[in-house]
Amino acid sequence: MRLPEADPATSPELAAAFAEFQGTRGIVSNVMKSFAHAPAGLQAIVRLGSYCRYDTALTELQSELVILITGRGVAYAWAHHAPLGLKAGLAGPQLEAIKAGEVPRELSAADTALAAYVLEYSALRGVSEKVFADLAAHFSPRQITDINIIAGYYLMIAASIIGMRVESDSVDVIDQGLRFQADRP
Repeated sequence: MRLPEADPATSPELAAAFAEFQGTRGIVSNVMKSFAHAPAGLQAIVRLGSYCRYDTALTELQSELVILITGRGVAYAWAHHAPLGLKAGLAGPQLEAIKAGEVPRELSAADTALAAYVLEYSALRGVSEKVFADLAAHFSPRQITDINIIAGYYLMIAASIIGMRVESDSVDVIDQGLRFQADRP
């Protein structure tokens, strides 16, 4: 990590932000700790992240597709979300395709359109009319907006992991977070 670790004991606002994140994920991950020097910003990130994970109009599988495609080149993101992708119904070969920057096979037509869209969106070179039309044929305006919010959020997270050289969380921390999320209603 490029910045010193912030101590939540020295800031009630930071302690509250950490508690809020822990309440939604069961852990305080290193990436969230990397935002700790701006407690109000961290709280905004926590709230947006919670929306992205739990409150969109997408299925769990669709959310994980967006997250995994957006974070496919970042080992930190992959360690946290590949197990969630498997839990949501993706198969090993589909994860391998995502990691290679390809649309996975054997997805529904809607999920194929979503994957193609997020691959173009996350490349930051524009989205073709055809790819957008395919997406719009399967998803409502609300769902398309949610896809963009999730992808944008995880692009910010991925860029921050890289820029701040966020260290991977331990296997124990990742497992604790996965168990917490598995127990969510």
